[in-house]
Amino acid sequence: MDIRLVHWSTKYSVKVSLLDDQHRVLFELINELHGAMLDGNGRQVAPSILKRLLDYTRTHFFDEEALMVRTNYHEFSDHRAAHEKLIEELRRLCGDFERGEKYLSTKLLGFLRHWLRSHILDMDKRYAKHMNEAGVH
Repeated sequence: MDIRLVHWSTKYSVKVSLLDDQHRVLFELINELHGAMLDGNGRQVAPSILKRLLDYTRTHFFDEEALMVRTNYHEFSDHRAAHEKLIEELRRLCGDFERGEKYLSTKLLGFLRHWLRSHILDMDKRYAKHMNEAGVH
């Protein structure tokens, strides 16, 4: 039985191997959090998974933005602003969880799932052709 919350497929590919690989890791981290919740270990392991998710998201956004700058992507400012908003929301959720103000819930997992899927399918897909035409694959 497949218990993953989010499933990677080619529809999420931005045709840039580094970024596709990083997106897959983000999917895995959300699935790891979901699996821990299903196993009843969410409370114990969620802080470390959420921290890894936040740290890896920062790394991914840094790499993605560097490629946007390198290729002179015309929507860079808007994309970076969306990244900053997402990082702030993740940081807030992690802090709330650590202080006991938020608990692992389907709402939290739903937010993470929606954020990842919609960000890739909307904003990230818009740079794919641009980066490929600039020689980034």
